[in-house]
Amino acid sequence: MKKLVRFVIGLLIIAGALAFFKPTESDFEKWINSSSSKKRGNAKGDNAVEKLVDKGLTTATQVQVLSTYNYSNHHVLAAVKANANGEKLTYVGIAGFWVKLP
Repeated sequence: MKKLVRFVIGLLIIAGALAFFKPTESDFEKWINSSSSKKRGNAKGDNAVEKLVDKGLTTATQVQVLSTYNYSNHHVLAAVKANANGEKLTYVGIAGFWVKLP
């Protein structure tokens, strides 16, 4: 019985910590900006034109995500749905981290 009580208390503490550190809408905007900045810094391509095109696509994707996203606030995590380049994107934020779902 004591193990069950400790287990439940542990779960409540973890859930409370996750709820406290749940990312906000502004955290998502900061994350997408920094993620796009890193991608532009590591542009792919064999020559300058291909790198410039890759940077342009990254910037276009960033602008589309920031202009079409829909933030959903849940108790322990946050979800964002956006459209970019004709596809639907889903991001999940938990404990201060964002992950793009496939």
